[in-house]
Amino acid sequence: MVIFKTWVSVISMFSIMAFAGEKVDQTLDAAADSIVQIEHTAGSAEIIGWDKEMVSVSGELGDDTEEFIFKRNGKSIEIKIEVKQKKSWGAWNSSDVDGDKLVIYVPKGSRVEYNTTNADLRIDNILGSSDIEIVNGDIQASNLAGRIQLESVNGEINAKGIQGDVYAQAVNGDIKIEHVSGKLIQVGSVNGDIRVTTKAEDIAVETVNGDIEFEMAQVASVDAQTVNGDIDLSMALRSGAVVKANSVGGKITLSLPVDTAAKFDLEAHAGGSIRNTLSDDKAQEAKYGPREWLEFTTGEPNATVDVTTVHGRIVIAKK
Repeated sequence: MVIFKTWVSVISMFSIMAFAGEKVDQTLDAAADSIVQIEHTAGSAEIIGWDKEMVSVSGELGDDTEEFIFKRNGKSIEIKIEVKQKKSWGAWNSSDVDGDKLVIYVPKGSRVEYNTTNADLRIDNILGSSDIEIVNGDIQASNLAGRIQLESVNGEINAKGIQGDVYAQAVNGDIKIEHVSGKLIQVGSVNGDIRVTTKAEDIAVETVNGDIEFEMAQVASVDAQTVNGDIDLSMALRSGAVVKANSVGGKITLSLPVDTAAKFDLEAHAGGSIRNTLSDDKAQEAKYGPREWLEFTTGEPNATVDVTTVHGRIVIAKK
């Protein structure tokens, strides 16, 4: 038997003791700037911002669902799907898990918090803020604003039309972001490539085994690090900008406008090399040992660029 409980007051709630594969189609009134917290274990979800002051949940619950919770307390909306306990963690990682298939509409000014173990997510048109945490699954995000945090342990992150400060992290997965406005972007991956276009002033990016490619506008600070990947940065420097890039075995390429005014400090250890085409300055080689270095300035320097590699290659090029 399906049990519905509803209170029409400050607290409104649907609580359904659910059967396997049960259909759900419920709505609650909500504030334009609601805090929407969503938690489920497996399947897929679409979260879409709309102009209505209500939250709608529709779709199909997974086979292991025990209870569907949908409640409002003030400006807070909770959507949670309780499931039967598995005997082992690996059971949730199986591709055979028949999870939820959810479509969720929320007021576009909402702050969305989403957490899942084994699900793919598509999220669009959320202008409050978005905090996404996934263990196994891909994230497709578009037209987000506010503070944006995207994390997937095993999955790809693909985001476009992003406005606001961005924090994106993956362990095993590529990251691709189109960042159209915002002051800050921080991106990291252990085993995956990172491709970003951004107008942010402050940039931090790090990989272990993966390439980094950033197309930037005018920057105030850049910190780029990799162990076994290549770094390719294209940018212009604001007055007072500080740029740092380092690698162990990867190639580092910095592309800059010909009128860049900066002090450069480049160093390659243990067989690395340096090539500079921004100016006529050439690298020097150590008398003893396979080391190269190059210090030079362009224009009336008002920014600093420090680049180091252990046994990779450094290239400073004209943009």
